Amino acid sequence: MNWTKLLYVLIIVLLYVPMVFLGANVFFPQYTGTNSYYHGTGTDCYQKYPYPANPDTLTTPQREAIDQHQRECQEGFNKEQEKFESAKLRYEGKKYVFIALFNLAILLLALFIPKMQDSVTMGLFLGSIAATFGATIRYFDTQSKIGFGILVITFFAMLFFINRKKDSFVDWKGKR
Repeated sequence: MNWTKLLYVLIIVLLYVPMVFLGANVFFPQYTGTNSYYHGTGTDCYQKYPYPANPDTLTTPQREAIDQHQRECQEGFNKEQEKFESAKLRYEGKKYVFIALFNLAILLLALFIPKMQDSVTMGLFLGSIAATFGATIRYFDTQSKIGFGILVITFFAMLFFINRKKDSFVDWKGKR
């Protein structure tokens, strides 16, 4: 095996995979970074409650009013968080479709451009497969039907790629 070609493949894969995910976050910036989790609506629910210096002096009606207010706040927070998570999953479904389509395009590029070096072709192939796998694991909860269809197409393109290019990847000693 030619270790130089293997090193080139590794370099391509190690740069390709983060490039795809960074690109997805650049083109789909919503729900990334600090915006990837629900922060709350900023209502007065979680302000400091007007407890007296000695909480033991609260009457039963005062305690019940505070408990009721806390329950209402928690219910409101839970409803808002559900809406946020639902919108986030829909958005991330679009991001997954983008990543899967991009990787499929790169896989097809590696398959149908005949003049590329074997190490470049293999790097693009492995990079697109690794990035598709990573995206599928990362965005599994989106349950994207379009993403699933693209994944099936990618799977068959990968099988075709391996069947068509298997001889060029096995013979890396330069004896062709």
